[in-house]
Amino acid sequence: MTDEKGIVEAALFSSGRPVSAEDLAQSTGVGLAKVRDHLQELVSDYAARSSAIEVAPVGGKWTMQIRMEFTDRARGFAPPELERDLLKTAALVAYHQPLLQSDLGDMIGSKVYEHVQALAGLNLINKKPSGRSFELTTTRYFVEFFGLKAADREGIRRLLAEKAGVKFTPKPLPEQVGEEAPSAKEAPAEGAAQGPPSPPPEGPGEPITGG
Repeated sequence: MTDEKGIVEAALFSSGRPVSAEDLAQSTGVGLAKVRDHLQELVSDYAARSSAIEVAPVGGKWTMQIRMEFTDRARGFAPPELERDLLKTAALVAYHQPLLQSDLGDMIGSKVYEHVQALAGLNLINKKPSGRSFELTTTRYFVEFFGLKAADREGIRRLLAEKAGVKFTPKPLPEQVGEEAPSAKEAPAEGAAQGPPSPPPEGPGEPITGG
């Protein structure tokens, strides 16, 4: 007989991040109502055995995590946080990818070689020869490292900008497909400025620099 609770437990452990009961149901093939029942049972199971691990609800999702009283002891085994300058460099690569190392050097200066080597060593970026330079892109592990659900450039940039203490400014959204632009022959609305509209600024807004 299939141990559905064990399957849900394994899926929660493997996720490495808070997940919803709906996501667990979809990934395990276990019915949503049963998933919710199993999660409640897992909460009781881990509490009853006084485990250092707990299953707990977090913001409408579920996570398997170290209990608060054990976090200080376990912190020494956790992956180190990236330094702020390295975070900024990672943000630049993530947003502008594919990005030439030479262009990155123009942005952050001589520390480009040290930063690229460090990020590549952490398996956060790939580098491949491109002319006299290297082309830099993020890896699949990059998304996992920062707990993102998908390799979304805006999502990555938002998270890294926040971690690096840099103001995040979203890029203007492109026009929707099929949306017709106003005819140039149409008379402007009353009070509207004459002349063609100014083009949106290029780029992400305030640049993320490595300084």
